[in-house]
Amino acid sequence: MKKNTLTLALLVCMAAAATFTAAGCKKQVEQIPEQDQGTERTATTEASGEVFVTNGTWTARINGVTKYTGTDYIAAIQAACNNLTAGRTSKETITIKNSGSSGNSGGAIKAVNIPSYTILDFVGTTFNCNSNDLLIVPVQGDRKTQIEVRNLRVTGNPRYGIWFKGCSNMVLSNITMSLSAGLGIRVDHSTAATSNLTINGNINITGSGTHAIETYGLDGFNIGSVTCNNTGGCAVLLNQSRNGSVGTVTGSYNNNGGGYATFRVANNNGPNVTCAKVYSRNSGRGFFSVSGSNGTTVNTVDIANSTSHGIFLEDASNTRVNGGTVSSGNPNVQHVRTSNCRTAVNGQVYTAANGRW
Repeated sequence: MKKNTLTLALLVCMAAAATFTAAGCKKQVEQIPEQDQGTERTATTEASGEVFVTNGTWTARINGVTKYTGTDYIAAIQAACNNLTAGRTSKETITIKNSGSSGNSGGAIKAVNIPSYTILDFVGTTFNCNSNDLLIVPVQGDRKTQIEVRNLRVTGNPRYGIWFKGCSNMVLSNITMSLSAGLGIRVDHSTAATSNLTINGNINITGSGTHAIETYGLDGFNIGSVTCNNTGGCAVLLNQSRNGSVGTVTGSYNNNGGGYATFRVANNNGPNVTCAKVYSRNSGRGFFSVSGSNGTTVNTVDIANSTSHGIFLEDASNTRVNGGTVSSGNPNVQHVRTSNCRTAVNGQVYTAANGRW
């Protein structure tokens, strides 16, 4: 009997120890901080969005929560934009994971309208503009700030591939366009002042009906090297824009047979504008400064086979071409009504207000 009593006591002690151990484990789990198990989105938590297509149905999600399903590619991207954190003051990103087509415009501008503090990353997918008119704008911004478009390919016939008006603090990275009509990238002050544009990475635009890249009224820009071929207008056109730099502008068949140039500054453009290099082949003109433009310096040029002027400075002031070659132009160089301008090419320096060389 004594032995049985001892055995029973031992079993009770073991049970108590097991209960204590289990309680201790439970207590440890409860002490794990809530944030280590994942947080819900708050006004200070960065949101991220994704847009993708499955069997013809587009889905937009923000932090894993579905905000749109349907057949409209543009509507899906817009829904993602519209459901990022309201009132944010830092950038949030939407990743567009599949290529899509615009469909018809319906007779009015149809666009993805990018909000302030937003990055649209297309990760190399293609936005195809296939409306029966020129009313599609893949990405449009109107009076927004801190906006970015990355890794976008555009095909077809947009009105503008990208159109920012009245915006500030804009970044465009790795943009490729293969167009059948329309204008590539336009940044202007049509609705408000516009400032601080950066274009970087691989920029390649072909087939635009007018200009590949155009600015109007822009204050502050850093445009890297760009390649723009077979355009109806300029490769790069700066209007009334100041305080900025452009890398190497490479263009062929930019307005061949016409009066536009691979690189053109116009309409009181400047001052304080620089361009590293103009490489132009078989274009209307190579470099053209006109209509009161002031204060542009091109470091070097390699211009050949222009159907009109290689270099044409008309009604320009304080404009410099510091070196390089021009050949087979009509003529190679001309100054008309210039003031304090200097063109140094082919081992010669031309400073006359008027002259044809």
